[in-house]
Amino acid sequence: MTAVAAPWDGVGGSVVAGRDRLVDAVRAGSLAVVVMGHWLMASVSVSSDGRIVGENALTSLAALRPATWVLQVMPLFFMAGGFANLTVWRRTVAAGCGPRDFVRSRLVRLWRPAAVFLGVVFLAVAPVVAVVAPAAGFPAGDALAVAGLLVQPLWFLAVYTGIIVVAPFLARWHAVAPRATPALLAAGAIAVDVVRLTSGLLDPAVGAHGPAAAVLNAVPFANLALVWLFAHQLGVWYADGRFAALSRRRLWLTLATTVAALVLLTGPGPYPVSMVGLPGQLSNMSPPTVCVVVLSLAQGAALLLARPRLLGWLDRPAVWVVVRRFGAVAMTVYLWHLLVLVAGFGVLIAVDCQPPAPGSTTWWLTRPAWLLALTLVLLAVVTLVRRYGTRDRVPSRSAARRERT
Repeated sequence: MTAVAAPWDGVGGSVVAGRDRLVDAVRAGSLAVVVMGHWLMASVSVSSDGRIVGENALTSLAALRPATWVLQVMPLFFMAGGFANLTVWRRTVAAGCGPRDFVRSRLVRLWRPAAVFLGVVFLAVAPVVAVVAPAAGFPAGDALAVAGLLVQPLWFLAVYTGIIVVAPFLARWHAVAPRATPALLAAGAIAVDVVRLTSGLLDPAVGAHGPAAAVLNAVPFANLALVWLFAHQLGVWYADGRFAALSRRRLWLTLATTVAALVLLTGPGPYPVSMVGLPGQLSNMSPPTVCVVVLSLAQGAALLLARPRLLGWLDRPAVWVVVRRFGAVAMTVYLWHLLVLVAGFGVLIAVDCQPPAPGSTTWWLTRPAWLLALTLVLLAVVTLVRRYGTRDRVPSRSAARRERT
């Protein structure tokens, strides 16, 4: 296996030993955008009968829903994962190791900070909530439902775990049929949505009934694999240098075509505009629809168009230091940000301060202070837990031989 192709090697020091500064920035930046998005969108209120009610700011701010085409950046994260997985797989093979070594090293790196997080949530946070909420007069079920939001980020870890397991196979498939791989994944995602359309499953008020209900209702979840694997393979293409041949004219054409497709799919088409799930309507994300396939292409094209300017910015030492330092703790930030958010709402409710209604003047005016307060608390939390993180390592030949024996 040859060494990883380093695309656009001529751009300063932006690509070194299989690393691409833009990929590192995308990985860290996408998680930062997710965190800020959750902090801005999520809210809670206390009803007249003492129930804790979760709210989403986009429900009230319909005009901001198209902004999710830019701010829903999970496709970019999976693209960065595709770049990283192909790069690490090739290093693993060069070190004389195999799929088992690759999967083990990648999963350890992914799940070690998650294990610490889960231990704190289930052994400390959940029991405290179960005791404190009833004492404060709130239904324990409501409080635990809010606390259940803490493990919501793990959907991504579960999907990405599956991708890591099949990444060696995908790398081999890509080497044999680089064009067919993403094409078949996209075709599969389209087929899944066709089933949803023809069966009525795209309507959240309609469900499958009868003997085949369980099977039919499970069909949409195939896109958890197909859609995110498609985004992952776009990152594999980037790592292999295949996007280097694309002209800016073709990239602009791709961006214009995909944006037009999204307009059609979410206007006269059956899909909602928001790329974030909202109450009472189909979610484009859970499970993902074909809109996310189109969004992945649009965001990938936009990123490639901006790449020269972004790399010039990332080549500045001060900027690169910030990106690398945040990137080292980005997964920890992602795991713990909802705990900080729930704690913030808990403090407001405990002091009898109702969070402002999303979209209100008070809500807008308090957002900077709210985000700053959450950021400072999260910074303290990350400082405490960051020592449990780990860096990706490729097993040595001797380690691989010891394992095989």
